[in-house]
Amino acid sequence: MMDEISILHETFDDDVTTSPSPEAEQRARHALQNRITAPAPVRRRLSWWLSIPVAATAAAVVAVVVAGNVNGKGAPGPTTAGPALSAAPVAALPYLKPVSAAQVLENAAWTAEQEAWVNPAPTQFMYVETLEMRNKPGYEQKHPNGTLLPGKAEYRTIQEWNRIDGQVWASKRNGKLEVNHQGQNGGWKAFVPWSQVVKLTSSAVIDAYLEHPEGGVTAEPWALAGQYVLPPDVKAAIFRYLAQQPGVQVNPDAVNLDGRPAIALGEVIEGYLSRELLFDKDTYSLIGDRLVAVNDETAPNSSHHKKGDLLRQVIYRKMIIVDKAGDTD
Repeated sequence: MMDEISILHETFDDDVTTSPSPEAEQRARHALQNRITAPAPVRRRLSWWLSIPVAATAAAVVAVVVAGNVNGKGAPGPTTAGPALSAAPVAALPYLKPVSAAQVLENAAWTAEQEAWVNPAPTQFMYVETLEMRNKPGYEQKHPNGTLLPGKAEYRTIQEWNRIDGQVWASKRNGKLEVNHQGQNGGWKAFVPWSQVVKLTSSAVIDAYLEHPEGGVTAEPWALAGQYVLPPDVKAAIFRYLAQQPGVQVNPDAVNLDGRPAIALGEVIEGYLSRELLFDKDTYSLIGDRLVAVNDETAPNSSHHKKGDLLRQVIYRKMIIVDKAGDTD
C-alpha cells in the first residue's frame, strides 16, 4: 500500500468555499453505498459509512460516524447526558503494546468502559460533528464513486442531530439548521430503536439482534460503533464482538489522522476495499474511519481503483448528548 501519510498530507485542504447541492450529496452517497453493499432483502440494514435522510419510497441509508471520547471540550453539563469527554484514562490499559486486532479492541473496550454516562431522555439528541473528506462538489457530482483526489479533496464539517426516540433529525447546510420529522413531507429515516441499542451489552446479544432486530432496522456493529452516541457498556460490547470476527486485522501501515498517530483496524470487503475504524494510538478511543483500496480493482460501474486509493476519510470531532437540535455542547 502506498504511504498513507503522504495521501493524507496531500488531501487535507481547509480551503472549503462551497457546499455540495443536496442532490449532488445524495447521488454521491447513494452511489458509494450501492456499489459496496446491497440492501438486505427483508429488513432494513444500515451501512456503516453513509448518512442521508431519504423519502419513504427510497432505500433507507444511515451513516457512520459516532463514537465516544474524541476531541471534546470537557464533560457534559448538568442537563447533558452522554460520555464525558475527558483526558486519557488514568488506570493501566489491558495491553501496553497490543500486537493483534483482538488486543487493540480489548484496549478500546476498556477505554470505553471508563467513560461517564447518564441515560438520555427520549427527547434529547445525539449530536455528531465530523470532518469528512470529500472531492470538490463539481467533480463529486460527475464522479460520485471517485477516489479522493490528492491535493484537491477537502474536509467539510458535518453536523447532525438525531433524537433519541428516532422521530426527529436535523443537520446544518450552509450554516442553516434544517429540522426534519418522521413522516413529514413523506420523509423517513431509519433508526435502530434506542430500546434495542441499550440491550447490546454482550456478543451473544449482538448476534441475536442481527438475526432478529427490534423494529426491523439493523445496523452492522461497525456502523453502530461509529454512528450512535453509545452507552459505555454497549460500545465496549461492540468492540469485543468485532474482536471475535474473522478477518479483522490491524493495518500495519502508519496513519496520521488530524495530527495524531492512529491505529487502523479493518476488514476487506468486495475483495479490494478495506473498511477501517481508526483508534487513537495512546488512548484507544475511536477517532475516525476510512475506506481504502488494498488491491487494484475495476468496480461494477467501470470506475478503476488502484491499491492505496483513499475513498473515504472521516474524523470524529464531537459526539455527545444534547438537549435540542442545534445545541453543540
